[in-house]
Amino acid sequence: MEAGLTMFTDKDGRDHCVVVVKGTFTVGKDGTATLADEQVPLVYADEHYGDPGTTAIKYECDFAPFKPRTDILINGNAYSPTGKPIRKMTVSLEVGRVKKEVRVIGDRQWRRGLFRLRPSTSTPFLKMPLSFDRAFGGSDHTHNDPKKQGTEMRNPVGRGFHKNSASKVIRDTLLPNLENPGSLIRKWSHAPAPAGFGPVGRGWQPRIQFAGTYDDQWLKDRFPFLPNNFDYQYFQSAPADQQFPHFSGGEVIRCTGMTSQGSWMFVVPTVKVPIMYKFRDRDVEGKPKLDTVLIEPDQRQVLLTWRAGVPLGRKLTALREVVIESQHDAQSISQARKPHFKSINELSNWKMNRGKSAKGFLVDE
Repeated sequence: MEAGLTMFTDKDGRDHCVVVVKGTFTVGKDGTATLADEQVPLVYADEHYGDPGTTAIKYECDFAPFKPRTDILINGNAYSPTGKPIRKMTVSLEVGRVKKEVRVIGDRQWRRGLFRLRPSTSTPFLKMPLSFDRAFGGSDHTHNDPKKQGTEMRNPVGRGFHKNSASKVIRDTLLPNLENPGSLIRKWSHAPAPAGFGPVGRGWQPRIQFAGTYDDQWLKDRFPFLPNNFDYQYFQSAPADQQFPHFSGGEVIRCTGMTSQGSWMFVVPTVKVPIMYKFRDRDVEGKPKLDTVLIEPDQRQVLLTWRAGVPLGRKLTALREVVIESQHDAQSISQARKPHFKSINELSNWKMNRGKSAKGFLVDE
């Protein structure tokens, strides 16, 4: 797997050495994730789908100092379940008992109706990106009055946001392709929460609210350290409904509508990541947490990221070496924890694919 380190200064001015380990796993037909021969490299700076100023993040930098929870992210597309062009469908992400659904709709524009603007009939599609570029959001700077201009700070790169109420300006503009099933857009002024599965931008709401306050008082009393009200939740890049208590392996994740085969399920592998910080006078064992699960259904792969940090003390040079033990035996990547299934049917399908190797499981029913 890939490994790297970074330095981080916390709110109290203490320096830490943070080690990041990232593994690329290929998912087999039976849902088992095995270490891939080719590993995806670490990301040192955010990578966008296009221009960084106008498109969503595809891969966020891997070197967050700390994540209090596990982020579940998806980089993928919605696929027609029939193999023929359709106008709308629903995709879902299931993590254990938690299920998130997003309605996927073909391209539409605002058209003049009898009494008001109405969405046009959607254009059929076979494949639709599940990026925040296709969700509700964007900016509107069409009016001369600055008070009637604005940006949807929950998703500045999306589509469908309007501040200028002039129908001639709104007419023929695009509606979002991704919507919340329980809050579909009916009129141009509707402003639902953006629906997506990818990273939330660092400057977007609600993520930016965790960054703390940088005012004159901070400049006087705290600079250059983080403000007292900084919340480490800021480093979580997934939407709030895709954040979970730290994973440890064995969790079952299902994606529906994101492959041409319909439903796609895998079990998060249990992996040992031994990290040892060797100081001049002592050894400190790192305690890595699996805090990022990036799912790429098109490639049938999942990227897992572990993170561990240790305070360095006053003398940074006291840390002489960081050792990440190389584990090559089959036991180092195992399904040690029992997979958890929502129903007997889900268990039955999983066992059918795995055959005689299916041992040890938990079922809700």
